[in-house]
Amino acid sequence: MINDQQFVKLTWFGLFLIICLMGCDNSKKDQPSDATQQIQPLVQKRTPRTLKAFQEAITAKKVGVIHGNVSFKGELPISQKFPVTLNKSVCGHEPKESESLLVSKEGKIQNVVVSLLKVPKGLPTQASEAPLQLDQKKCVFIPHVLIVPVDVEFEVLNSDRAMHNFHAIGMQQKNKEININQTKTRRRQLPMKFSEPEIVRVVCEVHSWMSAWIVVAKHPYYALSDQAGQFRLENVPEGSYQIKAWHEKLGEQIKEITVEVNQDAVIGFEFSQP
Repeated sequence: MINDQQFVKLTWFGLFLIICLMGCDNSKKDQPSDATQQIQPLVQKRTPRTLKAFQEAITAKKVGVIHGNVSFKGELPISQKFPVTLNKSVCGHEPKESESLLVSKEGKIQNVVVSLLKVPKGLPTQASEAPLQLDQKKCVFIPHVLIVPVDVEFEVLNSDRAMHNFHAIGMQQKNKEININQTKTRRRQLPMKFSEPEIVRVVCEVHSWMSAWIVVAKHPYYALSDQAGQFRLENVPEGSYQIKAWHEKLGEQIKEITVEVNQDAVIGFEFSQP
């Protein structure tokens, strides 16, 4: 039998144990778990918004690279062909394949224009290794898509011994419309430039199948996807950006991307028939 004195001692001992256990439990609560310690707050990179900030980042080499590819989702489109109805001795007798939607057997899309949004004006553009030219050869515009910086001169050529008509219309009508005939002897090499950034549609109204696009770029961060659907933007200051992919038939997409110093930021775009 437990007497009163023993009962009191046991009661006090029990209270002591409870207080100790509560203290240990609270001390554990105050310490974050391993899982909690591993979670780091996501700090979004601040994009340089001013011309000066971009220039300082480029000078300090606080830049990275953006690259990726553009894919087609769904059944591969059938290539469209146009019959040659005029100047067959110059243009050839075989039908001309449309370049408005070029998709490889692997499902990669060519001639997609990829660019960064909200980049300030005034950044210098890199000089092209070859002259910027839009040629008319065998009654086809070469290249089908040409990226030209604002206020930078390029040439419109007529390499054919036939008359062509260079008709350029800005999609937003920011630049003056151009409509000039180029004969086989006159105006075969035309110097031109555009003063406002926009996408310009080009057609030849002599040969109805001929069409092309000129993308007037306001900054150096524009790229064109190649036959493998690949594109690349270099010397991009670190930060978070919106990046846009545009195609003449498939429309446009806008995504978010973050660039780290001396790192490759990889992104992909996927289009389907509208």
